Amino acid sequence: MSRTSIRRLGRAEAVEHAARVAEIYGRALGRQAEPVDHFEATFRQCVRDYDGATVLVASHDALGQPDSGSDNSAIVGFLYGFDLQLRHWWPQQIAGPVRAAGHGHWLTDAFELVELQVDPAFQGRGVGSALLRRQLSEMPHRRALLSTDPDGRARTLYRRMGFRDLVPDFVYAGTSYRAALMGWERRPA
Repeated sequence: MSRTSIRRLGRAEAVEHAARVAEIYGRALGRQAEPVDHFEATFRQCVRDYDGATVLVASHDALGQPDSGSDNSAIVGFLYGFDLQLRHWWPQQIAGPVRAAGHGHWLTDAFELVELQVDPAFQGRGVGSALLRRQLSEMPHRRALLSTDPDGRARTLYRRMGFRDLVPDFVYAGTSYRAALMGWERRPA
């Protein structure tokens, strides 16, 4: 028997697990993934250096075995991001179109959700939803922003979790890469 648990990693522990996180990223995105070694290096740098860096992992734990920490569990999914910082590349790409769509306030008090990926062998089991639910409930930010494939399954997950389209037909400058920019906002208590 087994279960999946979610935990937040500190910066040093996240860097330790960078290779596994990159492996999941590559497996989940397949041919659409950037080179895994580049992703791993970027992940390490962002986790070490960016304000508000956050990494959550989902581990598949074997029950009935002695608890020996990460030796007995395998990371099967992850979520990572950081404080939205307008001086960084992605916010510079999206700020103009978000403002033009009348959503400029979304660029303040926001979390930039960079990646949410689940190993294909564990997809469809609620792992991504559990990671996202935990992040949204615990983050200090009022908002979360992300980009996703406008035709992919993830967009359905994000909508189900309360995200809405901000710029549904975004195209990155100098490319033909399409994305949907989505945002989530904490409801006042």
